[in-house]
Amino acid sequence: MGSVRIGMIGTGGIARNRHLPCFTKNTDCEVVAIADVVQTSLDEVGAQFGINGLYTDYKEMFAKERLDGVVVCTPNKFHAPASIDALNAGINVLCEKPMALDPTEGRAMIAAAEKNHKILTVGFHYRHRAQVKAAKKVIESGELGHIYMVRVNALRRRGIPSWGSFVHKDIQGGGAMIDFGVHTLDSALYLLGNPKPIEVSATLSQHLGTKPNVNPWGQWNYQQFTVEDQVAAFVRFDNGATMLLECSWALNVPETKETISLSGTEAGLDVFPLKINKAQHDMLLSWSPDWMPNENDEPGIGQAADFINAIKTGQPTNCTAAQALQVTDIVDAMYRSAAAGHAISL
Repeated sequence: MGSVRIGMIGTGGIARNRHLPCFTKNTDCEVVAIADVVQTSLDEVGAQFGINGLYTDYKEMFAKERLDGVVVCTPNKFHAPASIDALNAGINVLCEKPMALDPTEGRAMIAAAEKNHKILTVGFHYRHRAQVKAAKKVIESGELGHIYMVRVNALRRRGIPSWGSFVHKDIQGGGAMIDFGVHTLDSALYLLGNPKPIEVSATLSQHLGTKPNVNPWGQWNYQQFTVEDQVAAFVRFDNGATMLLECSWALNVPETKETISLSGTEAGLDVFPLKINKAQHDMLLSWSPDWMPNENDEPGIGQAADFINAIKTGQPTNCTAAQALQVTDIVDAMYRSAAAGHAISL
């Protein structure tokens, strides 16, 4: 197979700042076309990245460009329909996270991929961060023993998106959790080996998002804020493991931070930054690496390479559609649990 022909749907921030820079740097592919309903955005991005195929209708792009793969960079509401249309057109799909608004849409995407024998993967690029890759190697070595407790934090002191449609539930499906928390949730599940979740209990709030306040990213549309700015959740898995998760866009905490901490029967591991904690030689020890490969690399580079390699070789992608659906299942259960006021069984 020669150079992989890539198209992109959506020319907003995630396309301009991650996917287009990463795919255009990859010598095994060529970004030949982009689609967006906003002509001015199309023209700007086409000029910036030297792309000649510009379309306001992505179906026309599918029909004319002989694409091998497409990257879906739309608001969440359009992830499922755009991905399904691409798969039905015989095109492999990398869809930005989250996979879909809800599990029903996610399962429809998987059905379309299976029916058309095409790749469907989702943009959980944290899997390509050096710390997550190193943590996976440590865990697979057996050094931690059986992992039975995981703590996940994705906390911003103040960081509500002030652009796009992030604060509108009908377009995005949710707020801090579906936008921001899914990255650390997915990475934690990946490190655990994606055990089956059996119960989810959660609460959510919107105390800070519905009124003006300090926000380094500028003033957001607080008058139309219909999503959560904070989530706290507890997840039980069929292998006996449990997870405590907390996520926020805006919370009165000392600092913004992301952490994943895994506790096993033999040792524990913190991911950001990477550190191993254990009892050994009659001492309590912690160690961290002096060096790790590609520590400062943009994880989108690895994500793009993974998708292109899967198209060229037929090998599985790092993030399977089934694993991405698991994230959607859990987040959906969080929202349902918070609304119902009790735990949700899966």
